[in-house]
Amino acid sequence: MFTKILVGVDRSEHARVALNQAIDIARTQKASLTVLVAYSTLMPWGPVAPLPQSAVDEFIAGVQGEAQAIADEAKQAIPAEVKSEVLVIDASPAGAILDQAAAGGHDLIVVGSRGRGDAGSILLGSVSHAVLQHSRVPVLIVHVPSVETDTSAA
Repeated sequence: MFTKILVGVDRSEHARVALNQAIDIARTQKASLTVLVAYSTLMPWGPVAPLPQSAVDEFIAGVQGEAQAIADEAKQAIPAEVKSEVLVIDASPAGAILDQAAAGGHDLIVVGSRGRGDAGSILLGSVSHAVLQHSRVPVLIVHVPSVETDTSAA
């Protein structure tokens, strides 16, 4: 039986499905749910040229605002009967999830997967893969059903 569930979310479809699965598990297990939104204020293009501080501040405010909007959407999706908290953290997603799982004493991590496969994960990175490889607690990786592979609709 799970008592403390952690789910990492962003604005992707697979994260939305993972959140829904985590909510269902928390509801049926009468577990608490922690939703984690991780973002990074590192500028993706690097220090190619000095930028005015106002441009840097605007970039950071935009990233933080987007993360807070994701957190607000997650809060609205969680039913009142599920004990929950939503965290917004400036850190890499996989690292933030693993750190929070340890610090919060979570006994299940739920993450979505884009389903890129091993080759795509090597080239592009994979939060779900990193969490699965380094977690000390069970990890549920949720895949979004594909129309091509869904035979129940026929």
